[in-house]
Amino acid sequence: MSFPDRVDEHRSRLTKSDRALVDELLSYPAEAPLWRGEDVARRAGVHPAAATRLAQRLGYHGYPDLRDHLRQDLGTGLTGAGDRFRVELQDSGGHSVLETLLTTELDTLSQLCRHVGQDQLDRLADRIASAGTVHLFARGNASVLAELMERRLRRFGIRTVNLTGTGRDVAERILSLTAEDLVVAFAFRRPPRELSELLGHAQQVGAGTALVTDTIHTLDPAPDAILSAPRGHQDSREGFASLTVPMAIANALVLTIAQRHDQALLPALDALDGLMAAFD
Repeated sequence: MSFPDRVDEHRSRLTKSDRALVDELLSYPAEAPLWRGEDVARRAGVHPAAATRLAQRLGYHGYPDLRDHLRQDLGTGLTGAGDRFRVELQDSGGHSVLETLLTTELDTLSQLCRHVGQDQLDRLADRIASAGTVHLFARGNASVLAELMERRLRRFGIRTVNLTGTGRDVAERILSLTAEDLVVAFAFRRPPRELSELLGHAQQVGAGTALVTDTIHTLDPAPDAILSAPRGHQDSREGFASLTVPMAIANALVLTIAQRHDQALLPALDALDGLMAAFD
């Protein structure tokens, strides 16, 4: 079991200080195995003893054991984007790129239901359908998922705001965020800089929050709902990871919304057909 897997297993037990420490460790995978407990505590802005308490809460005897685990992970994992592509290309085993990609994607998709249940989709679908406005947030490659959801929800007649642009742009757009609204974020590997601030403001005003992710589990404050499933290789954090799995989650969420709220939302699609015919 990797260190991120162990964090995921014990996520519900983590305190605010624990999450700050874990985020620091996961954000610097190459440097973290060299840090002493007091080093990571200082970087995270918590009491030096917090590092030992985190290690014990995660099942280690003490922080040195946790650090040894990080060193083992570093010896078997690669973190750079270039390295991830090199691993993927080296592991082809003589198969074509297409064959290798399909094998990996099909294997990952086949495990999806072990990580995300239909009951989770049902609850989030109900929350989206009842929200005053759904605010969508993503950065980098994940932005295409926010754009997809925005378009799909808009066609259902659901009010949406895509939180694109700079931090200042996001601040302007969430000025009207209320307790009737919902924030849905897509983020992978490491959290975007603005995500914690966004979740904090949403919590302050009473808005709901949800996160679709692969390895991010220690945000402070934590989202109300987390749909988390691995991308790419199942047994490590190395290798190329596509958006196939989170795209499947997004599409399943859209279909769940339509199935559970067809009487309220599908008439909007009928109206859209008429409008499109008029504008063509």
